[in-house]
Amino acid sequence: MSKLSRLTRNSLIVAFFFLIDKVLAFVRTGIISRQYSDSVHLLDTFNAANNLPDVLFALISGGALAMAFIPLLTEYLTTKDRAAAWDLFSRVANVAFLVTGSIAILIAIFAQPIVDAELGIAPGFGQEQRTLLAELMRLNLVGTVIFSISGLVMASLQANQHFVFPAMAPSMYNIGQIFGAIFLVPRFGIHGLVYGVIIGAAM
Repeated sequence: MSKLSRLTRNSLIVAFFFLIDKVLAFVRTGIISRQYSDSVHLLDTFNAANNLPDVLFALISGGALAMAFIPLLTEYLTTKDRAAAWDLFSRVANVAFLVTGSIAILIAIFAQPIVDAELGIAPGFGQEQRTLLAELMRLNLVGTVIFSISGLVMASLQANQHFVFPAMAPSMYNIGQIFGAIFLVPRFGIHGLVYGVIIGAAM
């Protein structure tokens, strides 16, 4: 297959799964909004519980590190051998996991004081809502730790010119959340949404 044909195929794959992801995100939002149309405060708590874990993911193990890792790994694959590239991946993944895991543990331990502090995490929330927010935040951190590895795995696949699984990842994440909303929320309540997030992260 020529380089142009391969590029065209990869572009079509990415575009296709981008469309699927947007459709699934729309479905997910519709399902969750309908479930909590009479309990908006619970949905607000769930959304607020995502904020700090999302920042941790974006700064350490997610977008920033993964995007910086792709050109570095590509250079290793081009100028060195696969063994050296694999060694680099292993070292970076271990560091990312340890750093993210350590910070996640600290946030989990101090989740309630963090939420209770006036940091803009829980604006206007009552104490009961703040307690629930801390519980959900601790659970969300599990997904963040999983993402610390999966983000680098996706980056390494892209560096190796494998685009199918990285393109599928956001769709699988949405499927996990949809599963949680449909099957876990009736049993576990708002916690079921977070379980869906964790399932989506693991997928």
